Amino acid sequence: MRVVPSNHGWGWLVAGWQLFRASPGMWTMSVFTYWLLVALVEQVRYIGPLVVAVSLPAFSVSFMAMCETVREGKPPRPALLFAGFQRRPDTLLILGALYLLCIVAVLAVSALVDGGVLFDWMLLGKQPPKEALENGRLLNALLVAALAATPVLTAFWFAPVLAAWDDMGAAKSLFFSFFGCWRNWRAFLVYGAALGAIGFTLTILIALAAAAAGGSLNTVRGMKLGATLVLLPTLFGSFYAAYRDIFPRTPSPAAPLAQSDSGAD
Repeated sequence: MRVVPSNHGWGWLVAGWQLFRASPGMWTMSVFTYWLLVALVEQVRYIGPLVVAVSLPAFSVSFMAMCETVREGKPPRPALLFAGFQRRPDTLLILGALYLLCIVAVLAVSALVDGGVLFDWMLLGKQPPKEALENGRLLNALLVAALAATPVLTAFWFAPVLAAWDDMGAAKSLFFSFFGCWRNWRAFLVYGAALGAIGFTLTILIALAAAAAGGSLNTVRGMKLGATLVLLPTLFGSFYAAYRDIFPRTPSPAAPLAQSDSGAD
């Protein structure tokens, strides 16, 4: 584990974009296939969403494997979508179960603020009542949930790939992921700010395009789908670049802005 300069946060996104550009067709097909699998599994009431949540760490490793394949210049294969289930699947399923429990706990904490409105919305699909939107209770619950979720997200950010590729147990991978993120908080601050700026810019562009098209819903939906198909693979690539940057094993072209090791441990 090392500490990297703050500008690496932007570099991770650049590296993610480069990985997407190297094989856009493969990424588009993979994202669509994953969406289809999730949609099919979630048709099984109650059990389906649980299966999707618990398998999330394994699929995240699958997308990391795709990034590794593209970075090495090898032809990607559709079977890579299930590569995350090949190494330490038991540990990854444990991480998935722990992640689900943590999210439920975070939403339970938010229920202390809004009486369970956010909890029911996120887990049961119940639309929040109008009064919860008007009196600010839902907004306050969202803020509380965001604060409570921050340590959870940092603990799980690198945990799946550390478990699968670095042969760590669940507890050890969570530990190293948590401190890997917090020791590099400056880089993650830049990363988050860049993501926010990109999201804001895309929102403005989509709104302008919709206005130019006379408010056509099809135009808005098409642009949102196109932006998602580009942004999601770029995010996966940025996760991979951050992992290779903070937890280096060998020199990697995906590790951005690595010409200077100043600030590294």
